Formats: sequence, structure tokens, C-alpha cells
Amino acid sequence: MKARGALSLTAAAVALTVTVQAPAGAAVPTPDPSPTTSVSAARAEETNFASVDDADLTGKIDKHIARYGGQRRGANQIVWSDKGAVMTFPTPVKATARTAYARIACGYGDYCLYQHALWDREGGAMIAFYEYGLHQLADFGWQDITSALENNQSDRAGGAIYDDATTLNRSRAWYKADALGSGNDRADIAYLFP
Repeated sequence: MKARGALSLTAAAVALTVTVQAPAGAAVPTPDPSPTTSVSAARAEETNFASVDDADLTGKIDKHIARYGGQRRGANQIVWSDKGAVMTFPTPVKATARTAYARIACGYGDYCLYQHALWDREGGAMIAFYEYGLHQLADFGWQDITSALENNQSDRAGGAIYDDATTLNRSRAWYKADALGSGNDRADIAYLFP
């Protein structure tokens, strides 16, 4: 039985390596980039919040504000006071600099989502929510990029992140998830509750 499966797999692998050539003199069309690849590349560029210098950081913040609103606060933040959220961009890092932990601190009373796992040396951005309610992450440019979280709210205040109707993480105050496992880069909604 095992030999038959191996033979089928080998035959399938051989079949995949066959190359079809166009007839002599025929024009061979150049494949267009896949729309999915173009969208993925554009999304990767849009969510690359790391910067190499102050001018690069300012450009990324200005571009983010132009697309998602909010107001600049300080050197590396955008605040949406009407939505109860603050996004913090990582400060510029020289290409040769490496730190053990580049995580942005989650303020007291905040529910924070991180772009990269908490131990990620590349840093990454953080968005902090400080008002109860439902927050659509796409409104902030944060859909499908959350990799870690910290619930630094007080008392028994809770928070949850969802991928559509699927709960990815639900926690009470003083909780931290250094990584989200199968929920990595899937969150669409953050919900804060008393």
C-alpha cells in the first residue's frame, strides 16, 4: 500500500515538471501580476510603520492620517479622540541597531494591540484603546495586523478581539499575550467592556 502511494506521488511530481512551449514564432504573453499579489504588496507597504529617520516617520504618519483621519500628537502618535484611540509608531531605528525588546509600553487603563509579537526586535506600531465599546480596526488601518496584546485596564475591565464573529482572544485587566498563535494577523474588531 505504501509503495503505491509513493508511486502516485512520484508520478504527480513528474507531471508537474512538464513544460509546454509555444509553437515557433508565436507570441508568448507576459503574465500580469496577480491582483492578490498587488493587494498584498500594497497592504504590506501600508502597514510598514517602521522608519529609518524623522522625515520617513513624518511621511508615514502624514500618509496614515490622510487615509484614516486622526490628529498628530507629538513626534510619533496619531490620536482619534472621538473614537478613544491612540496609535504609536515606533521611533526611527538605524539599520544596524538591534534591541532586545522594542515594544512600546501600554499605558495604564489602556487596551493595547501590537503589530508584532512583544519580543519582536523589529518593533512595530501599537494602538491603544481607552474607551469602552466596539472598535472596527479597519477604521484605523489595523485590520489583520495584530500579533500581540496587553490589557492594562483596571479592576475587572475586559477586552476581546475578533475575526468577524470568531473570538481570537478575550481577557480581563492585567493580561498580556506575547503572541496570538492561530489568531495572528486576523483581528478585525476590538471590544472593550467594564
